[in-house]
Amino acid sequence: MPFVSVVIPCYAQAHFLGEAIESALAQAHRAHEIIVIDDGSPDNVREVVARYPGVRCVSQENRGLSQARNRGLAECSGNFLVFLDADDRLLPNALQAGANALSARPECAFVWGYRRLIDAQGNPLPSDIKNYRGRATYESLLRENIIGPPVVVMFRRSALLELGGFSAEQRYSEDYELHLRMARRYDSWCHEQLIAEYRLHGANMSLNHRGMLAGNLFALAGQERFVGSDAVLRRALRAGRRLAWEREDGGPRMDELSQHARAGRWARAAFLAAGLLYKYPRMFAPILYRRIRRAMLPSRTRRTA
Repeated sequence: MPFVSVVIPCYAQAHFLGEAIESALAQAHRAHEIIVIDDGSPDNVREVVARYPGVRCVSQENRGLSQARNRGLAECSGNFLVFLDADDRLLPNALQAGANALSARPECAFVWGYRRLIDAQGNPLPSDIKNYRGRATYESLLRENIIGPPVVVMFRRSALLELGGFSAEQRYSEDYELHLRMARRYDSWCHEQLIAEYRLHGANMSLNHRGMLAGNLFALAGQERFVGSDAVLRRALRAGRRLAWEREDGGPRMDELSQHARAGRWARAAFLAAGLLYKYPRMFAPILYRRIRRAMLPSRTRRTA
């Protein structure tokens, strides 16, 4: 069976770290090694790691998420590699599913599965599981990061080393930029198994919509020279930029509009609605109608609607 390394970068999340380590230790396919990268964290990362014999802790000055993951890439020795963020958890089948899929497909540089959401206490949340199947082509990734967070991915370590790991220039969407870079050279595969839990706790990088928008646009801007004049790829690139704006700018505006509508602040809601309709007409006209109609219903009717 292939050796699988699990790398857990950690900064200011020692209160979640124990659960992440325990999820890596509880795998049906035992991890060859578990390495925690203490990225200059101000909390007690080393104390938490010391509770788990065999788990190694590597400390460095704070250099950011990409560099912490790259340090883990340099320190580990497994054939296959999983990056587990300190606030997430692997399900017991995660390493088995990934190792089986990568072993069966030597042409693939990475494989991935599905994730579900949990809250800060680890309780399940309603989850929209993306049922993607098959390959993640360069074109499909230009349109959307169909893969999701790093916790659902298992990499072939040799391919990561060949490409130099994560880009230090990316401050957000580091994983998306890496997926795009890998898709230009390698194949990939979705094994369609639920393998991970992604924790929502109010301090997630993914909730910083301005940062995520900037990160996505920066990653896509880096594809211009590879897309060139290819008409299909150029359409995909435009679609990816449009989706980034709609999700990371339009989505938060829509949430704000709903809050004002529920509170009866109709002037502010109307102002936001006009802006959304002007900027994102195709996406938000039907959504606006449904949300405003729902917000105007009496509370008892909303509960039963």
